Amino acid sequence: MIADIQQALRDLIYTEAQLPRDAIDIRFAAPTGSWVSSLTRPTLNLFLHDLRENTGLRSMEFSHTPSAGGVQRQLAPRRMDLRFLVTVFFKAQLDELGRDEWNVLWRVLAALLRQDEWDDRYLPDEARRLNQGVLGSVTQGETPQAVFSSLGLSLRPHLQYTVTVPLDLNVGSFSPLVLERDLAVRGGPTRDAPLLGQRRRSSWQLRAPDGRPLADALVRTDSGARGYTDPSGTVHLDTPREAVGTLHVLTLDGETHTLAPHTEQARLTLGAPGDPA
Repeated sequence: MIADIQQALRDLIYTEAQLPRDAIDIRFAAPTGSWVSSLTRPTLNLFLHDLRENTGLRSMEFSHTPSAGGVQRQLAPRRMDLRFLVTVFFKAQLDELGRDEWNVLWRVLAALLRQDEWDDRYLPDEARRLNQGVLGSVTQGETPQAVFSSLGLSLRPHLQYTVTVPLDLNVGSFSPLVLERDLAVRGGPTRDAPLLGQRRRSSWQLRAPDGRPLADALVRTDSGARGYTDPSGTVHLDTPREAVGTLHVLTLDGETHTLAPHTEQARLTLGAPGDPA
């Protein structure tokens, strides 16, 4: 993600600040004294000197996505702050005031201030996949004197720019839509009373490969229990879950399917007629 952010940031600055690509380089190196002395072209440099979580934006919520036979739960991405030190280096100055450098820095400042939330065209693919935006802010605070000192540079005009990006922790779980009810009838008010009868039912939800609930289908188990799915694709069977080895499904349009519900995390997926479940 960091490399993608750097490439997107390069495109954003060239476009929004209207900098000539053939005259000014944008780089992401550690601007040490030896590196600066090696430059041969005017260069805008963004040095990533700090990376930490933005705890103020932390969310412990899970998103829920229906899938075949259950619901996929996914923890919301964390938000990370990438902190850049933005400096400009020209090999030679037109005058001792360094007006070329500061004019470039001024244009970059205006461009970054306009992009407090990055336009969609600058978003990296990973941010699009996570359906998360990228935030940018020109931060105010103490001058990072220690950063300049560690690089062997004298303090110079600069910007501090923070990019807030999503980080997917890949924390999720699959919850199969399988329920079971145990109804026991006893001969007294206590749990120790004699058991007069017991009825155990299991509920299953069937979905087509595209996620559609499979409604009005006849479902029969190998032990003889049967029932019809409701509009949500759920069927209630008079048999416990562990007793169901195979489900035989007859759809409303006459197609038949045989499913092994205890494989692949109890996901019930219907394939084409004749395909293995």
